[in-house]
Amino acid sequence: MSAQKHPPAGRRVHWLELLFDLAMVAYIGQIAHTMHGDPTLVDGVVFAVLLAAAWWAWINASVTMNLFGARVTPVIWISVIIALMAIGFMAAAVPEALTARNAAFALGNAVIRVVWMLPWLMKRRSIGVVWWRPWLYCLVPAALWTASIWAGGAWRYLLWALALVIEITLLTRLGSGASWLRRTLDVDHLVERVSLLVVIVFGESVLSIITELDEHWAPATWLAALLGFVAVAILAWVFFSFATGAVELGLHRLQGRGSVEGLRDTVMYLPFLLIAGVVLFASGVGTAVADAAGRLPFAAAVCLAGGVSLYFLSSTAESLRYGAPWRDVVMWGPAGIVVPWLLVPAAAAWNATGVLAAAVGVVAVLGALNAVNARRVSRAGAAVA
Repeated sequence: MSAQKHPPAGRRVHWLELLFDLAMVAYIGQIAHTMHGDPTLVDGVVFAVLLAAAWWAWINASVTMNLFGARVTPVIWISVIIALMAIGFMAAAVPEALTARNAAFALGNAVIRVVWMLPWLMKRRSIGVVWWRPWLYCLVPAALWTASIWAGGAWRYLLWALALVIEITLLTRLGSGASWLRRTLDVDHLVERVSLLVVIVFGESVLSIITELDEHWAPATWLAALLGFVAVAILAWVFFSFATGAVELGLHRLQGRGSVEGLRDTVMYLPFLLIAGVVLFASGVGTAVADAAGRLPFAAAVCLAGGVSLYFLSSTAESLRYGAPWRDVVMWGPAGIVVPWLLVPAAAAWNATGVLAAAVGVVAVLGALNAVNARRVSRAGAAVA
């Protein structure tokens, strides 16, 4: 991650998209709560599945708006509002998405896919997409999600997985639409969309701290909350000071090379790891604030460490996928992936407040490494120029 001059700005995010993201706020808060306390490995798997479902729904909405939303038509208005309501039902279903509320969760996923099929079908001829791709990408997964309502046991989750596999496979093989996507994707809009979602996820971290502070009001909790706020602020500073500039420059570089696959990987796949990392970090911080004087459960320490590690793993992978040389990430990438895991043994020796203090130290060091690296890259670029 490095600070760079940005290319001229493209289309800005429409407020209708921000309205859609409000439902994502609720959804992310619901799944973050499932990892509070001392979650099990099964809880972690369920967390990943539920987050992936929401992430894919958000990606479908963001890419469709990027390609067809420059002019917000009545079809776009209706699609966004219906998708917002569907995400809202999915969020309400999260606590029992695998049991009593699985029908609402599955139906929400199905509705979103049908809704976003309409703009693709209406524009199919002008964009050169073969007739069967929108149907296969949207309607078949929607049918699988709907059929899962009546499926029992493992068959239900197999249908969910199959629906996602179909979508991912079609994105892996873009076919004749690749050239149109290369010309049409608005990179600046995509950067802003991802950045705004990251703001939302950091907001969940802040909300988690405030909620636990309210429920466990005591001097020890005040200190833990203060440390949690500082840790979140440093991570956010790293992202918005260094990552966003690198993301924008990298996406423009990929678009200039005509690498639709690179754009796909760095917009649709790799940011999922970053979002998952921040949500896990938020759950670990919330657990620590809730019992500031007690021992942090092992699983909560793993969430805390793993969240930061995933955050930097995603950033490292994105930088390399943009084409950055290894020397530009070696100073902060490996350290960001490995060093946070020191928080796990620290949790066996210190109370939760002590672990949060250690977390502040870890993210501060990683932030400093990013700042030093950004200056080094900037000086190297100036010397070449």
